[in-house]
Amino acid sequence: MPSSAAKVDSSSASAERIVDAVGFLARRSACGMAWLDSELRVREQFGSMTEDLRLGVVVTSAVDALSGLDDEILALKATPERTLTIPNVLAAKARSRDERVSFTLYWMPEPMQYLLLITRASSFADIEYRLAAEVRARAIAEAEVAAQARVVNRVNQELAAANRDLEEFASVISHDLRAPLRGVRYAATDAKAALEQGNTAAAVAQVEQALSQARRVSSMLTGLLAYARAGRKADAAESIDTRELAAEIVRSIGAGRAHEIIVEGDWPTIVTLAEPLDIVLRNLIDNAVKHHDRDDGRIIARAERSADRLIITIADDGPGIPPDWHDAIFLPFKQMGDSDEADGAGIGLAMVKKTVERFGGNIEVQSDPSVRRGATFRVGWPLVIPV
Repeated sequence: MPSSAAKVDSSSASAERIVDAVGFLARRSACGMAWLDSELRVREQFGSMTEDLRLGVVVTSAVDALSGLDDEILALKATPERTLTIPNVLAAKARSRDERVSFTLYWMPEPMQYLLLITRASSFADIEYRLAAEVRARAIAEAEVAAQARVVNRVNQELAAANRDLEEFASVISHDLRAPLRGVRYAATDAKAALEQGNTAAAVAQVEQALSQARRVSSMLTGLLAYARAGRKADAAESIDTRELAAEIVRSIGAGRAHEIIVEGDWPTIVTLAEPLDIVLRNLIDNAVKHHDRDDGRIIARAERSADRLIITIADDGPGIPPDWHDAIFLPFKQMGDSDEADGAGIGLAMVKKTVERFGGNIEVQSDPSVRRGATFRVGWPLVIPV
C-alpha cells in the first residue's frame, strides 16, 4: 500500500489534471471556473459563465445563490474532502426558466485557494456521477490492497513462527529425547540378559526402568506439543479480574501444600486473553513451589499497573538460580542439574516465555544465590493485545 506521502503526491497530480480539464472546458464556455482567495475574493476567472464575477469582489456578494454562505464555504478548508454544492439555480442572465446552473465549491490544499465551479444543471449530475465513481473505485482498490497486505504480513509471521518451531522440534528430538530413548534401550538389553541368566527379579527391575523412561518420553512429547501450541490460540479478549484469576491459581496449586503463597498489590480488571495469562501465572507459581528446597517456603505474587502494561512479579525464597542459567531455563527441557522427572519438567518456563513474547510482553529473571536466596520473575503483560 502506498505511503501517505505518495498519496498526497498522487492526489495533487489528480487535482491538477482535473483543474486543467475544467479550465479547458471553461475557456470554451462549457462551464465556468473561478479561483477565490482565503477571504473568498475572486482572483481569477475562466469562461463566459463567470462574467458576472469581478476580480477582487467577494463571491458571496456577487452571486445571489451564494449569499450568506460565507461560513459554510470557509469551513471547507478544515475538511478538504468535502464540497459545497448549490444545485439547479436560475442563471443570472437566463433567457428561460430551463436555463439553470449549479455552483460547487472546493478547497484546494495545493494552491491554497478555493475553487468555484459553475456547470449547467443538465450536465452536472453526469460529472458528479463520474467523479464519484472514480473516487469509489479508487477507495475500493486501496482497501483491497490494504487487506491483501495484512493477509500477507500475517501469513509471513505465521510462517516465521512455524519455521522457528520446526527448528526447536528438530533440536529437541535430536538431542533431548535421545537420553530417555537410550535409557529404554539399555534397560531392555539388561532385562533380556537377566532373563537369559534366569534372574527374574533383575529383569523385572529393568523392565520397570524401561517403562519409567518410556513414560518420560511420552510426557516430554506431551509437553512439547503444548509448547508448540503456546501463544497460538485465537481466543477472544474478555474482561478478566486478574486478582480473582491469581487467587484461583493459588488455590489450585497450594492445596495440600505447606508453602505460603501470597497475592498482593494492584490486580486490576482488564480486557485480555484469559487462557494465555492463566498459562503464564500458573506455570510461574507452580515452578516456584515445585523447585523450592523447603516445605515452608514463601512465594509472593504481586502486580502493579503501568501506562501500557501489567507488571507481574513472582518472587520466592527458594535456592535461587545462578546467573549462568538465566538464559538456559527458558529453553525446552533445560534444567539445572540432572533430573529424571517424568512429568514433562523443563517445558514450563519455555512455554511461559513463548506465550508472553507472542502477545507482545517480556519476561526476565533476577536471582543470584551467591548474594541471597530466592528468585524473582518479572513479566510485563500488555494491556492491549496485538492482533
